[in-house]
Amino acid sequence: MAWRCGSKPLPLPNLSSAPNAIRTHLEVERDSGIDSYCVALHADMFFAEAQRCYEVLERRDPSIWKWTYFRALILDENGGGPAVVNALHTVTARAPDFGPAWLRLGEAEFKLGEYDAAVKAWTRAMAAHEPERGNDTPQRVVDVPLSAYARFNLARVKLAAGDADGARRLLEDAIASAPRFGSAYRMLSEADRMLSRGAEASNAKSRADRLPPYAPYADPMIEVLARTSRNATFLLRQASEADLDSNAPWSEFLIRRALGFDPENPDVLAKLGRVLRTLGRNDEALEMLRAYHAKVPGDFQGLAQLGSCLTDLKQYAEAEGDLRQALEGVDDAQTHYNLGVVLAATDRVTDAIEEYQRALQRDPYLSDARNNLAAAYARTGRMAEAAAELTKVLAADPDNALARANLQIIGRPGSQSPTSRPPERR
Repeated sequence: MAWRCGSKPLPLPNLSSAPNAIRTHLEVERDSGIDSYCVALHADMFFAEAQRCYEVLERRDPSIWKWTYFRALILDENGGGPAVVNALHTVTARAPDFGPAWLRLGEAEFKLGEYDAAVKAWTRAMAAHEPERGNDTPQRVVDVPLSAYARFNLARVKLAAGDADGARRLLEDAIASAPRFGSAYRMLSEADRMLSRGAEASNAKSRADRLPPYAPYADPMIEVLARTSRNATFLLRQASEADLDSNAPWSEFLIRRALGFDPENPDVLAKLGRVLRTLGRNDEALEMLRAYHAKVPGDFQGLAQLGSCLTDLKQYAEAEGDLRQALEGVDDAQTHYNLGVVLAATDRVTDAIEEYQRALQRDPYLSDARNNLAAAYARTGRMAEAAAELTKVLAADPDNALARANLQIIGRPGSQSPTSRPPERR
């Protein structure tokens, strides 16, 4: 049966251009019940229709705060403003222990310039317990907890007020609970710079550069939407926000869902190929990357990724052709570096040195290229130059274990050759 708003049935949105999977999903959920239909509309990115649907549920039973929270997510997606603040105040009044609502309320207040209100909300979020999550598999691992995000945001306020020392203390606590919180390291670098701690600022920035970029908190209510969604765009967004070091199964799960619902979508093919590359499953990745290249042959970045994958599979002749063709359109450091890996692997060390040098001209901080350049120098007997390159790596990244080990190797005559890095898995 079609659920009704008053005397009228809740309408389906315009599905004329929607994939079959979304059309079928919404038709089924509409007949199943208004609760699941509202969530399906939201998860499939029909935001205006979902917002109206949630308003029906809120009027039906104002005590169920999750409908207001879902509506607040849509309001936030559409730019925020006072309406988001009002909705989240309703949620926190009804569910004061639900920390993610306090986190979002703080952000909404901050955007409106209400800094005292933002601090109060983030302080409540910092003290809140991590919310319970379901037992569905694969699980979405919370690698950066709610409290770390709250501390990070409170540090933003401290920095804006010129209290770099206070910001630093908050950020150190955030990092202690979330060692892969790259954005916290980046802000810590800013605080150290304000405190004239140049070496510490450089070290924090170096750590940030090796960690994932900022991603939103892993909100359990967003996870509900992700497990419901049939929309490839929504699923890809959630997959992209997951750190593959801790959430590779979750990311792959979402992308494969997207592939199942929208198998001709080239973005899905490209993303799955990249994830499989990161996981070291190059045979599977190659199939996806080739399928993507067949659909989007003019994407030079995609061709570079394909060449890198072929390099890992030791299919050097084909890899070299793809990488050289990619360089016609993307004269970037990573592609030059990957071509250097191919040339070094096929005993063209002098040519590899030139490619590593080209990579470093474009990105002097590409430590893998500098390490491989040092290894190539060592292979040709240029030990002093190899040592100089490794010293540069360690100056920028004191924790680079590979550079430190290679520097020790070249200092011991007659020992094994330095170790090179594999192609970049972007």
